[in-house]
Amino acid sequence: MPIDAPCHLIQSSSGEAGEIVAKAKILVVEDDENILNLLSAYLESAGHEVVAHQDGYVGYKAALTDTFDICILDVMLPNKSGIEIAEAMRAQSTEIPILFLTALGAEANVLKGVDAGADDYVIKPFSPRELNVRIQAILRRSQMAMANRNDVLEVGSLRLDVEQPNCDVSGHSIQLTPYEHKILRRLVEQPRRILSRGQLITLLYGNDVAVGPKAIDVHVHNIRAKLGDEIGEMIETVRGFGYRFTPASDAGRRAS
Repeated sequence: MPIDAPCHLIQSSSGEAGEIVAKAKILVVEDDENILNLLSAYLESAGHEVVAHQDGYVGYKAALTDTFDICILDVMLPNKSGIEIAEAMRAQSTEIPILFLTALGAEANVLKGVDAGADDYVIKPFSPRELNVRIQAILRRSQMAMANRNDVLEVGSLRLDVEQPNCDVSGHSIQLTPYEHKILRRLVEQPRRILSRGQLITLLYGNDVAVGPKAIDVHVHNIRAKLGDEIGEMIETVRGFGYRFTPASDAGRRAS
């Protein structure tokens, strides 16, 4: 049975310039005891509820049977890797955000994590404060996606029907193909999250059809052309990875 997220988020003032910070129930799976204890203590001091495990298989069982607002997974774990845990979560259709901790910073390793369904990754060694900032950003995106779960998604002048393959931009109706609609909906529902070409291939064709990444590039090209410059430019190409939807309000923070 799919596990939906988030379900524990509350809003609390951080005490710094009135900033509103999301508090969450967080699963941390890390086999280094020192890192696990340090990270758990830091997150708890920030007001989060932390469930911590060192063993990959125990963490795997927790991720699939309990509900969390975000899961932080080391990549190299005993008995089950972080990649295997993430793949199992996505196979179960859970949308719980995933952040990887990894000492493997090469592009191929990062891409593998993104392809497994990661929302973000942090390379060791890392600052706990930076990690908490990343967590807050993911939680805000998750809250936005939950708020957008209605019959129509609206971003700027774009109104996208979540059920029918059509949308309108500035009041002008645009007909999308079913594949174009699936891609655009997934991108808009998860703003700022990088979706790899492999993930989009699975979304459209499943795992049983051999399709090259070029097919996704063609679909995205057609979507951009139909939406026009204002909305089309919000679909960013992230070189070496895939695509993400970045609302125009974030233009000053864009970076591939």
